[in-house]
Amino acid sequence: MKYIFERNPDTGEVFRREFGNYDKREKINNMSMISLYDYLGRAAGPDLGKQVAYAAAKAGIKSEIREVSHVGYKGPIMLYPRQFLDNFFGGGLNEGTSGKQLLKG
Repeated sequence: MKYIFERNPDTGEVFRREFGNYDKREKINNMSMISLYDYLGRAAGPDLGKQVAYAAAKAGIKSEIREVSHVGYKGPIMLYPRQFLDNFFGGGLNEGTSGKQLLKG
């Protein structure tokens, strides 16, 4: 099942609804925040990171920043709701698409 995520600009609440269903939506209360690295199991790279950040901003999805320091990288990373990333990589963010995956991770 594919979902569209929407944010109420007045309250900041995030809702999801089934692709193509405009009558019923569900408030998302507990969204687990995760980095692209943790989600993909590898570094996403700057291009994919920018595409995800753009899609999140366009959908009104709030992200968070975490500072990390390890052998390969030191600095800020973006965190996104897991459900958003599931939907992004599954192809459900744009109702104008054919339903195919937007990007391969």
